[in-house]
Amino acid sequence: MELFVAVYESKSVKAINDQKLSKKDFFEILMWFFNIRIGHWHGTLNAAKSRKIEKGSPYLNELIEAFTHYSAKGL
Repeated sequence: MELFVAVYESKSVKAINDQKLSKKDFFEILMWFFNIRIGHWHGTLNAAKSRKIEKGSPYLNELIEAFTHYSAKGL
């Protein structure tokens, strides 16, 4: 969730007409693209906000580890 919110808040993704996507549309696109279901995304966002940022989340930690491993390969 933290990654998705950061991408949304950075305004990196825009609608075809160069307008800002609604949060609802953004999460619908993510669910379609990643073939996942985010039930009650409002509640999930609130839970993500209440997490301590230094603790992170399992998925963010996994992404950091994957990128660190990739960087160590020197490809």
